[in-house]
Amino acid sequence: MAGRKLKIGLLGCGTVGRGLVELLAKKESLIQQRTGVTLGITKILVRDLEKPRRGVDQALLTTDPDRVLNNGCDLVVELVGGIEPARSFIQHSLRRGKHVVTANKALLAQEGFSLLKTAEMRNVRLGFEGSVCGGIPIIRALRNGLVGNDIQSISGILNGTCNYILTRMTDDRMDFDEALAQAQSLGFAEADPSLDVDGHDAAQKLKILAELAFGAELPTDAVDVEGVRDITLDDVQAARELGYTIKHIAVAEVIDGSLMLRVGPMLVPRNHQLAGIRDENNAVVVRGDAVGEMLFSGKGAGSLPSASAVLSDVIDIACHKGGFAIGPTGEAKPCASDYSSSHYLRFAVRDPAAIGPVTTVLEREGLGIQSASASWAKCESGSHHVRVVTHWSPRSVVDRAVAAIATAGHASQQFVVRIAG
Repeated sequence: MAGRKLKIGLLGCGTVGRGLVELLAKKESLIQQRTGVTLGITKILVRDLEKPRRGVDQALLTTDPDRVLNNGCDLVVELVGGIEPARSFIQHSLRRGKHVVTANKALLAQEGFSLLKTAEMRNVRLGFEGSVCGGIPIIRALRNGLVGNDIQSISGILNGTCNYILTRMTDDRMDFDEALAQAQSLGFAEADPSLDVDGHDAAQKLKILAELAFGAELPTDAVDVEGVRDITLDDVQAARELGYTIKHIAVAEVIDGSLMLRVGPMLVPRNHQLAGIRDENNAVVVRGDAVGEMLFSGKGAGSLPSASAVLSDVIDIACHKGGFAIGPTGEAKPCASDYSSSHYLRFAVRDPAAIGPVTTVLEREGLGIQSASASWAKCESGSHHVRVVTHWSPRSVVDRAVAAIATAGHASQQFVVRIAG
């Protein structure tokens, strides 16, 4: 491949797109020295030609996608995001025999397997390292480095916004709304943070990782999703007193031959390898039958980390001709089967004395109680709470018991979170 030149058509010049342009300019000589490949951008698709873009050659900009896709480029980098027109851009490029690199997690979560099959049929490559966990090379690890392993589980912190909020709540005693506002002011959260704080961003990323790791095309609703909106400072303090910290964790694991995927808050021991992942950072723990557990951690988002992941795919494609075989499919099926764990329950009650009726109902429903306590409201407008830690129990039993509390009218609201075992 020495002396080869790869021409890139860039779709989108937002945060990651500008980062890619910056890296290509800064690392041009280093890339040539290490790979023998010269990378050059032919055209860049933008929405607004008048918008200032520092460090970007204005002569490369266009609002016409055809001038990017059909301008002699060898590879298309899609960074416009969303489902359409990104899907059409990628399909058009693959069918015309062009390699594609994308960081579009929403599209990959919805149609990743279909796009990979199209790439395989056309003998071209589809790179998507930047779609999950920014600069962490988790996609490449699952595709290549761990190919000799049967993956048993994947777990991790996949959303930097949730992790930043929970870090501020834990370290600085901020409530949820204050921590979210700070995350927004720093650019870690969008003006509408729903995709992040309701868990759907992490669910999209988990689905992408699970399809790679377990070789199965999964339905879009395969992931059981919970967000972080209901976590209070009382929960954070209760977790601390119990020896845990609250993290928003995504898990894909094989249970009795079926694949279970869930995203939600979890109490993890303070000595757990995910407990120390702070602020906007991400981390993924992969368990394989040959390697045991491996931890991947680092910046999960941002201009340069994500652009670094995109660039790694571009260079990989430049240095390796041919397509990427996606391998056997259909070996793992998602399931809605039950799972067992200890759980932390918090009930908002009118009177702390409700601890008696609450624990009675829980035990009557077959839920073993490890510990229970009542806390008084700090002000007249606040709620009293009953906190319960259960013994190892199936989630179905927990849900049935919690529903019975609501039916009996003993609590006005409840919060349920799994405790890592």
